[in-house]
Formats: sequence, C-alpha cells, structure tokens
Amino acid sequence: MIKIFHIADLHLGRTFRNLPEAQDTLSETRYETLQKTVDKANELEADIFVIAGDLFDKTSVKVGDIQKAVKAINSFAGEIAFVLPGNHDYITADSQLWERFQKEAEEHVIVLDKKEPLELSVFDKEIFVYPAPCHAKHSSEHAIGWVQEIEKDENAVHFGIAHGSIEGVSPDFDQRYFPMSIHELERSGVDLWLMGHTHITWPEQPGKRDMIFNPGTPEPDGFSCNHEGRAFLHTINEEKQIDTEIIITGTYRFVQASETVSNEDDVSQLIEDYSGDGWNNCVLQLEVSGKLEEEALKAWKEERSEIRDAVLELRLDDSGVRRKVTSEQIQKEFSEGSFPEQLLSSFSEEDEEEELQMAYELIKEVQQ
Repeated sequence: MIKIFHIADLHLGRTFRNLPEAQDTLSETRYETLQKTVDKANELEADIFVIAGDLFDKTSVKVGDIQKAVKAINSFAGEIAFVLPGNHDYITADSQLWERFQKEAEEHVIVLDKKEPLELSVFDKEIFVYPAPCHAKHSSEHAIGWVQEIEKDENAVHFGIAHGSIEGVSPDFDQRYFPMSIHELERSGVDLWLMGHTHITWPEQPGKRDMIFNPGTPEPDGFSCNHEGRAFLHTINEEKQIDTEIIITGTYRFVQASETVSNEDDVSQLIEDYSGDGWNNCVLQLEVSGKLEEEALKAWKEERSEIRDAVLELRLDDSGVRRKVTSEQIQKEFSEGSFPEQLLSSFSEEDEEEELQMAYELIKEVQQ
C-alpha cells in the first residue's frame, strides 16, 4: 500500500494588494498552511508528498522566502517529496528560484524539472513517475504528450504529475494554460494523474473509478474559491485500486452573501448573524438591500461597523439600502399643498410603494 499526499497551487508570495486590511495576514498564512499540510501528511504516515505546481506565485522570490518554504518541505517524514514547477513558478535553464530551492532541499525533496520517467526504488512495488513541468507562464500546448509514448509495465504503479487547465473543468477560454483534455490524460497509460492549476477541487467527491485528481488550493485565495482549503490523500493498494480522501487544510475563507432588510429587527438580526466569533477568519463580501424607515436606517448606519470589526476584511455594498418613504416623512419634509406633497401623498394613498419611492428620490435629486 502506498499513500500519496497531494497539494497544488499554494502561490507563496501572493500579495493580495486588493485586500489592504487582510493582505499581510493572508500572505503569511500561506507559509503556515504549507507547514500544516506537511504536518498532516506526516500524521497520516504518507509515503510521498506531491506539490503539483505553483508552490510560488512568481519566479522572483526572496531567498528568505525560498528557505522558509524548503524548510517546511524538508520536514516531510515520508520517503520522498516531489515539487513540480507550474505556470507561475515555471522553470528555465537559468532559473534562480529553482537553483536556490535545490541548494536548500534535502536529498528526499526532488524538483521535477524534466519530462522523463523517474523510477522509485525505495518501495517494494515498482513505481514510475511521469512529470510534466511548465517551462513558461503560458502555452497553448500541454506537456504530457510524451507520457503516452513510454512503454509501461502493467504490474508497476504509474502516476503522472502535471499542471494546466483541463477541458470542461478549468476556465481557459483562450487556451493559454497548457490545456489538456480528459481523454488525453486517460489514454496516457498511467494509473492516476496528480494535477494542479485549477483552484477548486475536482472531482468534488472522488470515486473508485476516478484517475484524474485536482485538489484545489490548500488555502483559499479569492471569492471564486468557495471551499475551506483542500488536499488529497491517495491510497493505492496492491491491486492498484485508488482510494482518495479529501483533507481540509485551510485557515481563512472567502464568503459572499446577499441580504435584504425591511425593518429594525432585520437590521439587528443581520448584525448578529455576521458579527459572531466565527467570522474572524473570513474575508466577507456582503451586499445589503432594502427599504428602511428612519430609525431602522439610522440603526443600520450606526451598527454596521460591528460586522467590519468581526471579520478579517469586509467588502460592503449597501447602496441598495434606501430610506422608506412614509406619510409622516412626506408631511415633515414638504409643505402642505405643495406639488411634491400632493404627488407623493397620492402615491402613498394608493399604496403604490415603488412609484412613491421613485418619485421621492427624483424630487430629492432635483432639489439637490
């Protein structure tokens, strides 16, 4: 039995400049998550640790950050750790990033820099690895074509490690990210593919018949990444049957929500729902809409800061929260018998709420 702990797309060094309040925390957490995944792999007694591309967010990385990453991977207690250059941390003949990485790496940490089979001799069963490293940030051609041409012993275990878009799974409309089809991966002759590039998990629920696996990023990095941060643990038995378990690895989450309020109770409930202790690890994008009477609107404006204080960072759009027009408000703001008062009162008497709201806002806009 062989256990493979599989992650991808950690993007160490990402700056998160679009999230000024959370950027330092989110950036540093990615290094902590790398160590967390290695610790989890050790706890599960994994034999092989695989990073299927984009360990780093770019090819120019500070030496101290490289050392910090390698130190974590060096602590893997299994037989071997593989690191594949992806399209963000691609490898070239004069790659300073990977040259420095290899200087810091211990013997059991291998950078997969060549498109050639690698035989593992440390296991009782024969195992062959087929790496497909990226040598550029963009390419309209994938790096797996050579794998199919290799003659394979059916008694051995064969697995490929690749990085790029998968047709029907990854968004790649311009075919720029080493595009592969499921058919091309399946006909390559390997027993399983350990993929990277797509930041969501695929398959969402791995089954016995699956042989192409993309774990998604182990630490969420945007609102399109709606999971908790994931890795895969693949267990391969003597008959080469594959059992895959999803491992939760992330610390922070990106949450999108839309809420409607119509009275002061709604406002209180919304504040309560989004300001508890469970939100301190979230970047929250919240859209709030609705019409509120004067006191409820005042309460919303005064209390919404409680949500901001509770989350890691808040992106709030409450432009859809408007003041509800009432008969009392009309009488208070407009002289009796004036045209605005007569017009608005007519809508109010007919219970034409939308027309009343529109007319009120147009009149206020003209007055301003």
